[in-house]
Amino acid sequence: MANRHSAFQHIPYPDETLSPDIDVRQLSHLHARLDNCASSYLKTLGRLDRPAAAELTDTAHSIRGLTRHGYSPLNMYLLPWLRFANLLTYAAAASAAPGSS
Repeated sequence: MANRHSAFQHIPYPDETLSPDIDVRQLSHLHARLDNCASSYLKTLGRLDRPAAAELTDTAHSIRGLTRHGYSPLNMYLLPWLRFANLLTYAAAASAAPGSS
């Protein structure tokens, strides 16, 4: 997960001209939220508490809500974020599953 987090941190931000209806600050905020979720996951060795897990779920949902159906230049940026959010959600759920150590 640490390698994926590092890769996520190096994904470039979308150019504001790709989608004039989305505020660049909103994208920056979502990126920071996902980065914080990943940092929390790594600090707690995958044991996210309820508020942190809820934040991760909400962040993934917010990113998903900004993606466009079909081809969209903005998706080239958002889909890698979403894949990372989904991976992080899966890993956190697997860590919280009964019997996992």
